[in-house]
Amino acid sequence: MRIGLCDDSLRDQAAVLAVLKKLGLKADVFDTGESLQAAFWRQAYDLVLLDIEMPGTGGYELALVLKKQCPACEIVFITEHMELVLDAFQFKPAAFVPKQMLAAELPKALGRILEKEKRNPVFVTKKKKQDRIVELNQVIYLKYIYDHEVQFTLKDGSCFSETGSMKQFEKELSGEGFIRIYSNCMVNALYLVRMEKDAVILANGEQLAVARERRESVRRAYMEYLTKC
Repeated sequence: MRIGLCDDSLRDQAAVLAVLKKLGLKADVFDTGESLQAAFWRQAYDLVLLDIEMPGTGGYELALVLKKQCPACEIVFITEHMELVLDAFQFKPAAFVPKQMLAAELPKALGRILEKEKRNPVFVTKKKKQDRIVELNQVIYLKYIYDHEVQFTLKDGSCFSETGSMKQFEKELSGEGFIRIYSNCMVNALYLVRMEKDAVILANGEQLAVARERRESVRRAYMEYLTKC
């Protein structure tokens, strides 16, 4: 797991690194949001530990940019100001850690994230001569095409098709963060950037329509997903 740490305080950097070392982990350290962002563009991190209040680009602004580039990146906010927590749900953080309780709370947060990584669910295709294992966090959305053919669109832009019905896939994937937005389409909430009145905007820039009769249930499902992040 590639980890980035961004905090303008040398003392807090040292405290975080000490916790990581005890867990057998390492991190690339940055003292400005701009320097982390530049490194992230070259190669994304799996996990970023962010101070919320920093000179220049702050933690929230930085989280917005990082999540747009790599929605699967886990973010842990580390702050002295827990009153700022409510403002951060839009970034789907993995955890909030008070600096005053860093030694006790950061290992717990990292433990949950590492366990989640181990349990990353996969989808096994069943087509003859095309068997493959796909990590579900790489699937952006799936759409019914024709004659029981469902197309999966992946994070890297590639696609593959699988035989089945949307009802079948809804039953199989709804518990893994996939939301049915139309009779012929399900999206991975991990890549959902925002909801409009009648559409969802995905991290890859695509806009997909939401059926009128599903709008409220889609909103509820998305809010439920956010509370579990």
